[in-house]
Amino acid sequence: MQVLFIGPAGSGKSLLTATFSHWLTKHIGVKVGCVNLDPGCTYLPYNPDVDVREMFTVMGIMEREKLGPNGAMIRAMELMEERVEELEARVAEVKADILLVDTPGQMEVFVFRAAGPRVAEALKRSGRPVAVYVLDPSLAVNATGLAVAASLMVATQLRLRMPTVTVLNKADQVRGRRVDRLLTDLNGLENAIVGERLGAMTDLALNLVSALRTLARTSGIVKVSAKTGYGMERLYDLCHEAFCECGET
Repeated sequence: MQVLFIGPAGSGKSLLTATFSHWLTKHIGVKVGCVNLDPGCTYLPYNPDVDVREMFTVMGIMEREKLGPNGAMIRAMELMEERVEELEARVAEVKADILLVDTPGQMEVFVFRAAGPRVAEALKRSGRPVAVYVLDPSLAVNATGLAVAASLMVATQLRLRMPTVTVLNKADQVRGRRVDRLLTDLNGLENAIVGERLGAMTDLALNLVSALRTLARTSGIVKVSAKTGYGMERLYDLCHEAFCECGET
């Protein structure tokens, strides 16, 4: 199984990668491999078996090509696309039962540029990967905002063309709050959107929820906490279900 963690900056992808890796090793007894695809990070809470920073870094690109941080990150994604075969070869050398892939914090430069789909295709050649969209509840303050944030999962699945599941990270921070209830109850989310009375925007937000309902699978959105380890068993079940649904047994 290959698990690709996708999500906006600050959603907790790297810590979730580390926590899930530890949980899988301890509770499932499998050999886990970790891949870091973020050339801009300066610290990782896990020891990667493959690290894109050994090929290039954002800081190195800034110094070499006289670019700012945003331009250097975009250039890094271009390099990742150009060297995807080399990256694929390094990943293929990792001997692991489950491979966890940590992606750049700026998900838009990974998912919506060519690098993300190319990496996804490379992973597909060696197995059937599952994407985990990590939702950060702090990015939305109302029901419509939550619908927009969650809809990025839909865009991720369409862009990467792989089974995608959604987790609500930082459950230790949001437990009992309204965002917690809305994202685990899509009917309630729809009712809350209607209650905001945003005119034409209401229909658009409801359509986003409808798409989310279709693609989020029957298990819905799982709450996890990368900090405390809460929900790791359910995350494993969710990934396994998606893995089996896409053709493996």
